[in-house]
Amino acid sequence: MNNIFPIYKPQGPTSFALMAKIKKLTGEQKVGHAGTLDPLAEGILVVGLGREATKQLSQIVKKEKEYLADIKLGLTSSTDDGEGQKVKSLKVHKVHKVEVENVLKKFTGIIKQAPPAYSAIKVSGQRAYKLARAGQVIELKSRPVEIKNIKILKYQYPNLKIKVVTGPGVYIRSLAKDIGQDLGVGGYLTGLKRIRVGQFTAGDVVNLNDLAKRYLNQQIKILKNGGVGVMPTDTLYGLVGLAENKKTIERIYKIKKRKPDKPFIILISSLFDLKKFGVKIDLPTKKILQKYWPGQISIVLSVNKKLKYLHRGTNSLAFRLPNNQWLLTLLKKTGPLVAPSANPEGRQPALTIKQAKRYFSNTVDFYLGQGKLESEPSTLIKIEDDKIIVLRSGVVKIN
Repeated sequence: MNNIFPIYKPQGPTSFALMAKIKKLTGEQKVGHAGTLDPLAEGILVVGLGREATKQLSQIVKKEKEYLADIKLGLTSSTDDGEGQKVKSLKVHKVHKVEVENVLKKFTGIIKQAPPAYSAIKVSGQRAYKLARAGQVIELKSRPVEIKNIKILKYQYPNLKIKVVTGPGVYIRSLAKDIGQDLGVGGYLTGLKRIRVGQFTAGDVVNLNDLAKRYLNQQIKILKNGGVGVMPTDTLYGLVGLAENKKTIERIYKIKKRKPDKPFIILISSLFDLKKFGVKIDLPTKKILQKYWPGQISIVLSVNKKLKYLHRGTNSLAFRLPNNQWLLTLLKKTGPLVAPSANPEGRQPALTIKQAKRYFSNTVDFYLGQGKLESEPSTLIKIEDDKIIVLRSGVVKIN
C-alpha cells in the first residue's frame, strides 16, 4: 500500500484529531499530513504513514490546491470564518456581480496576504490561534502567495461561491476577508471544501475503514510469510507469530529473550484448531472448554510430543480462544498464533506501541496499535482429573 494517500476530512474534527485516529487504526506512530484544514473545513487531506512518507509531505505541501469557498458579504468575523463573533458592516450596500468580478481580478496572480490571527503559524514559539484565544492582538506579516485562478460559481448578494486554484501558503479565510474589505462591505468564510491537492482528487480518497482493513491485510501477509509483529490481543499487546512455523518460534524466543524451557501461549480461532497440535478432548474436558471459551482464560492441555519446538519438553501447551471478533477474524486467516506479552523477559508488558518500540525497535516486522491497553494477563489454568487448577491468576477470577 502506498504510504502517501488522501483521506476526506469531514467538517468538525481537527486535522490533528484525524491523525490520532489513523495512528490508532494502523499502529503507525509517525503519521503526518500536508496542509491543515480547519475544523469547519472539509475535503482532501493528504496523509503520510511512516518516517519516509512523512518526510515527503514537505513536497506535497508545495503542490497546487483547489478549493470551493462560500463567502458571506456584509459582515465580518473575529476569526474570518463562521466560528467567530460577527459584526455587521456600517457601509452595507448591495454589491453587483460586475463589482465582484473586478475585485477578484485583483487577487489573481502573486499577491501579498496576511495569514489570519487564528492560524497554526508560530509566533515566538506559540501557535497564533492560542495567543488569539488568550486575548492577545496578533498581527501577522503579509507575505507573497500565488492565486492562480478564481471563478465565480454562484452569486446572489450577500452569498458568494467561488472556485479557487492556489499555490502553497494561501489562506482562504484571509482571501474571503480581503475580498469583502475591497468591496467595502466586509466578508467572511462560511464554508470551505478542498477538492484537489496536486494530483490527488476525490477519486483517490482512502476510506478510513478501508485503510484499517488494508493495513491489517498487510500484517496478515507478513505473518503468513513467517514474520513477527506486535499487536493487540484480547488482554495485552502480544509478540505474535505463526505457531506452526519453527523458525518464527525460535525468532520470538530470541527477540523476547525468553528462557528456552518456557513455552508460549497459543491463540486459536476454534476448538478445531486444537487437532493441529494433537490435543485429545474427552467429554468432561470439552464441557470445561465450552464453559470458559471464548474468553480471557488460557488452558493448559497435553499435546503431541513431537511438537518439542513448541512445548519445550513439557508435552503440554496453553491455548486461548479469545472473545474478540477482530482477533478471531485475524486468527481464521492466519491460523494459530503464539502471543506472549510484548516485553523482554523480566520487564513490564508494553501498554502502548510506543513502549513496545522502545523494547524491540526494528527487530520485529510490524507494529499494530489500538491505543493504551491496561489489562491484566489472561488467567492460566490446567485440567487435572476433571478439576480446574489455577496456575496464574489474571483478568478472570476463578475460585
